[in-house]
Amino acid sequence: MAAASAKPQGEMTVDYYAGIDVSLECSSVCVVDGLGKIVREAKVPREPESLIAWFAALEVPLARIGLEAGPLSQWLFAGLQASGWQWSFSRCAACATPSRRCL
Repeated sequence: MAAASAKPQGEMTVDYYAGIDVSLECSSVCVVDGLGKIVREAKVPREPESLIAWFAALEVPLARIGLEAGPLSQWLFAGLQASGWQWSFSRCAACATPSRRCL
């Protein structure tokens, strides 16, 4: 798996985080940098294979991916573990990022 941060020559290391909000039809995914700036947002089919493919196509390495805890999260988490990324459950997807707060 790629390193957890990107470091363009002459710049500081930047960590990226993702949060997944799962629903019956699709998952809403948001990727932010360490300061909370949104880098990318998308609606992705909720199946583990679709999410793994979407994250694999990202051009930024992820330090952590937060998965909203809910009725589908155990099934989804089991399917996502094989990807090699660091997954965590959150009360809400925004809690996966250190610079964002849950209200």
